[in-house]
Amino acid sequence: MDLNYIQSVMFEMGKFVFLSNFILLLIAVVFERKVSSVVISLLVLALASGIMSALSPVLLEISSGDGLLNKLAWYGGFAFVDCVALYFLFKFHKLLKQNVSSVAHLVGFSFLLFTMLQSIRFIDRYVLETDMLSAVYRNTVPALNLILIPLIMYFWLAELRERKSYLTELTQ
Repeated sequence: MDLNYIQSVMFEMGKFVFLSNFILLLIAVVFERKVSSVVISLLVLALASGIMSALSPVLLEISSGDGLLNKLAWYGGFAFVDCVALYFLFKFHKLLKQNVSSVAHLVGFSFLLFTMLQSIRFIDRYVLETDMLSAVYRNTVPALNLILIPLIMYFWLAELRERKSYLTELTQ
């Protein structure tokens, strides 16, 4: 396949993921109207996906070179961003004295899962040289990115319902 075509598809996917995360963040800001675990989680998710989208072309260019370190740039770069995002997700919760919600747990789990996928794929491809997980990696990363938004919405709506139910009980 042509490298330019691959770059354009990946960049478009990255932009879609970032845009979806950013729109969900804006919706959360409007509905929550204050700093909350959901807003923090979506802010970190949107920032991480924006950084990854911007880094994709650079990392692809670096990884197209020869050598193990060049190949590590692709997988390691994304894994690094996911690890930093995971750290900041919970650091911001602590700094802003927010309880960690189910949405935050989901977003944190997704960062951890993406880090594991990047690491396992790098080991499979360049350390063990088996390439057995090629299809799994190629299909799982985009699928997880696409399913994450509806999952976040589901958990967020469940939290809103729980909050409303709790407030109703308090006023009775």
